[in-house]
Amino acid sequence: MVGVPRSSGCQLCRRRKVRCDEVRPSCGNCIKYGAECPGYDRGLKFVAGKHQIRQRGRGKRSDNGQRGSSSSSSSRSSHDDSQPFAAALTYRPGPTVVTSAPRLRPTLTPPVDRPLQPLRGHVLYNMIENFCPSAPPDILGLFQWVTFDHLGKRALLDGAICSLALHLAGKETSSPELVAQSRTVYGKSLTELQAALRHPSIWRSSETLFAAILLCFFEHAKGIGILMEQRGPAAHAEGWDAAMLLSFRGILIMSDMFYPREENCFLSRPEWKPLMADGGRCLVYPADTPVETITVVDGFFQRLVDVPAVLKWGYMVREANKAGIPVEPARLVILAQHAAANHASLSRWYDEEFTSLPYVRPAEAVPANPAVSLYATILEHENQWAGAVHLAYWASMLILQETLAQCGAPVPGSDAAREELVSNILRSVESIGRGTMGPYRVGYSLRIAYEFANAEAQRWIGTLLDRFSKSYAALDKTMYPAPR
Repeated sequence: MVGVPRSSGCQLCRRRKVRCDEVRPSCGNCIKYGAECPGYDRGLKFVAGKHQIRQRGRGKRSDNGQRGSSSSSSSRSSHDDSQPFAAALTYRPGPTVVTSAPRLRPTLTPPVDRPLQPLRGHVLYNMIENFCPSAPPDILGLFQWVTFDHLGKRALLDGAICSLALHLAGKETSSPELVAQSRTVYGKSLTELQAALRHPSIWRSSETLFAAILLCFFEHAKGIGILMEQRGPAAHAEGWDAAMLLSFRGILIMSDMFYPREENCFLSRPEWKPLMADGGRCLVYPADTPVETITVVDGFFQRLVDVPAVLKWGYMVREANKAGIPVEPARLVILAQHAAANHASLSRWYDEEFTSLPYVRPAEAVPANPAVSLYATILEHENQWAGAVHLAYWASMLILQETLAQCGAPVPGSDAAREELVSNILRSVESIGRGTMGPYRVGYSLRIAYEFANAEAQRWIGTLLDRFSKSYAALDKTMYPAPR
């Protein structure tokens, strides 16, 4: 006979045979998967069954109706209490970003019976683009090697992307509401990540690694290095996994400098070091990037990965010398040889390879606000990635030269060179430190320069940290030694 569907959920939930929370105008499942809710209109349906006589008594029908209403209400209540993870992705952006929750463009909305994963990928990409309209090259560069194929499959990964996008957008627009919402999604993402890492097989998946990398922007990167190391070099040889390693190699090296382990950075081992080179595959670069440029950048990281070991032992020797504690001469000789080899290798790379590239040399410029600048002129870098490499090179040379000096084998003219390196870093901060990602670019070099700066420069750096720490908590000046 002719009847109606038994479920009171929306059409899409009935089609997918899942329980619907019946929220109007769009149910929670449709919001979760980025689909437009088709509504609750019931169509006719042929139901096989025998004729049944309706009960005439109103009391039973009333009781049944009440029970059904109570059951439905209870079902909705228990569903709401469960707080599905994707419900946290709902947000209320400030007026300077967007005025409503992200919706699919009409041209991207497929029919209801199409798969839902591409829809959620479109929603996430649209959200990132809409959240960061004022600095797309600065922020979207983090996601330039992510494609739709990577999104819409795992709530963990989608939540991690949303939390980072909300955080960066909140910092870019000075919106405390967005930052607070990013923390909410971040907390739920951490719970999802913890469950994934405990799973016997999911912990090795590419999506789990990528989600952990994105969430690392809120915390230090030591855990990411451990996860990559346990997955093994073969898991990062090609494709998306290789791109993740390449995009994160600098942060892994910096983490090993400031949070050293007993063993040297795993990326410095022979089986890992070749994987640090893109080799012209353009895995993390635009497709039109010259191979020569990629090769030069690869060469820098393959040299930089040897610096943490020098820094770890050089710092110990420096502290021992300050305390008047003697160090075994044989250890000093080995450390000096290692530091000298790294110093010579980096110097050759800079003189023969890096400076041969166009647009890498900075130009003299007047500071934007001479009244608060420490220098009459600054170094303006045309290309920010090239400027960031400059800063990392100068900071690394400071480490190597200081280590050689502490070992009793100083580089000729190292005192003048030290002053020049510190000056180059501080004069470049205004140019390289611009934008939402600016504090991330200058963090490493600024911390190293602080160690060798005079008292006046250290106090000036403190004023920069007050501003940078609002975007990058690791630059909080309470983490720095007091000025001289």
